[in-house]
Amino acid sequence: MEVLEKTKTRPGMSHADTLMARYLTKRIDELSKVKTQRQIAAEIGYDKPNMISMFKRGESKVPLDKIPALAMALNVDPAHLFRLAMEQQWPGMKSTVHEIFKNIASENEAEILLKPWREWTKDRDPSPTARAAEILERAFKEIMGVAPEATGR
Repeated sequence: MEVLEKTKTRPGMSHADTLMARYLTKRIDELSKVKTQRQIAAEIGYDKPNMISMFKRGESKVPLDKIPALAMALNVDPAHLFRLAMEQQWPGMKSTVHEIFKNIASENEAEILLKPWREWTKDRDPSPTARAAEILERAFKEIMGVAPEATGR
């Protein structure tokens, strides 16, 4: 799995180390040749791009009501962005957010993982096994370019 780099936390940037801030920084940087922060700000209803900068630096939380427009502006899955926003809004509730939203998959996750899995299993919802977990872990590491651990896995 890709690891998003931690942002530097400074006074007044209490949300800089959240997955949301790191994700936004990465995604907005990826789009920088296609659209400006000013354009992104306008698409989500802000007159000036400073709010986008504040979201990236973690100076401000992304308001939940801005998630659908922000997802559209960034061309990302709104369910994924909403989950990151929930974790940013209530960092002490990460396990609760995960418990509630654990089975919600982004469109990309559904296309890459769930759709093939359901086809291969003929929608049988098989019970998890240690063998399947081990095989899938190796496959995910290979796909994501992660070197096998020293333990021989």
